[in-house]
Amino acid sequence: MKKKELDPRLALLYEMAPPCKLAVDVGADHGFLICALVEGGKAERGIATEIHIRPLEKARREAEGRGLGDKIKFCLTDGLEGIGPAELGTVVIAGMGGETILHILESWAYRETPGIVYLLQPMTKAERLRQWLWDNGFAIRREECCTAAGRVYTVLEVIYTGEVTSHPAWECCLGKVDPGKDADSRRYAEDLVRELKKIAAGLERTGEAGDRARAGELRERAAIISGKINGGDNSDVF
Repeated sequence: MKKKELDPRLALLYEMAPPCKLAVDVGADHGFLICALVEGGKAERGIATEIHIRPLEKARREAEGRGLGDKIKFCLTDGLEGIGPAELGTVVIAGMGGETILHILESWAYRETPGIVYLLQPMTKAERLRQWLWDNGFAIRREECCTAAGRVYTVLEVIYTGEVTSHPAWECCLGKVDPGKDADSRRYAEDLVRELKKIAAGLERTGEAGDRARAGELRERAAIISGKINGGDNSDVF
């Protein structure tokens, strides 16, 4: 499987990866991405980590079948445990919940190493991940979106700067996604607005004062993001 055969989500991760000496794919599963990164010259060498032996062996067979067995190391470990920062240029943590991703980063002693580019693709709780990153001295340089198997995804390009920054609640939800950039980015924002409204409606049905206040906050975020979709006009798009 060459880079051009990656599904849209993995292909986006591949495209966003900068050239480096060493790349790590955390939770490498079948190994398609780490093999593509090494095979395509994005990384001179690779490390694939997995917490379960079966997917790790699957990744090893994939690499060996593509003649990459001597360029990729396979580690049975939890997240980045046991991985050092020497020559490390890119860390990919994709296909997991946002809280799982932040736990992996929080648990890694070398997360503040300068020069490492993190490519993070949360399946859920992206707002929690963004908040944790900003609270812990990381900068989100950009986000890119894609659609795979009918679902829209965002990938965060992140570096450690040491600067703690404050962001409004709506930005924790939308991040650096620009709804005007392309169709996938617009769909990401539209789906987010729908989800915020759905949660708000559920809270409003309880009749509790605290829930109504929370629903109002969510609707305010939805209105601001709707404005971003409309190019600055905060009128509702749905």
